[in-house]
Amino acid sequence: MKGIRTVSRLSRLSRWGGLRRLHVLRSLLLSRRSGGTVRVHRPATTQVAGSMRVGGRLDVGLRWGRNGFAAPSQLYVAASGAVRVEGSFHVFAGTRIVVDDDAVLTIGSGYINSDARIACFSAITIGHDVAIAEQVVIRDSDNHQVKSAMGDQHPHTAPIRIGDHVWIGLGATILKGVTIGDGAVVAARAVVTRDVPPGALVAGVPARVIRADVVWE
Repeated sequence: MKGIRTVSRLSRLSRWGGLRRLHVLRSLLLSRRSGGTVRVHRPATTQVAGSMRVGGRLDVGLRWGRNGFAAPSQLYVAASGAVRVEGSFHVFAGTRIVVDDDAVLTIGSGYINSDARIACFSAITIGHDVAIAEQVVIRDSDNHQVKSAMGDQHPHTAPIRIGDHVWIGLGATILKGVTIGDGAVVAARAVVTRDVPPGALVAGVPARVIRADVVWE
């Protein structure tokens, strides 16, 4: 029995060693392709068929602490999609980012916390020093066309722009066509369907301005 346990332990060590080498290799390849520093942390997965340019550093699947939360993160970029990272951006464990064909995701700097979702079908721009909390959804498309009783069609996909030093709270949802001004704060569970002025605090469903000229650190 001791021999069996030893073999089993060696097998697990070998498997984890292989996975570690795979993630190191994936990081090196993405770094070379992007021109910057890319770190893919175990057990994150990446599939980047499109283009990627990193001016600073991109971490995918980062844990909180040495032995922190380690749910798989996913980064998928379709063949004609593109990702641009200008500064240093951290994607924490459990987050999923999808960039569709002909879509462009542009990121300045900051972080996106665990279990969040970014779905880019047209264009999403995230500024510098942006804090995106857990379970946030940022999605620039409804993926379905909606017509009114008069036959009018409304665009189902429209770009999202998030300014610099924006804080997006726990479980908030940012929908298509929205611009969030510099220094704004989006409260937890808010659903943002229209533009947010710079320095405003918005909350509710749909989100509305409840305070102006806020400052957060």
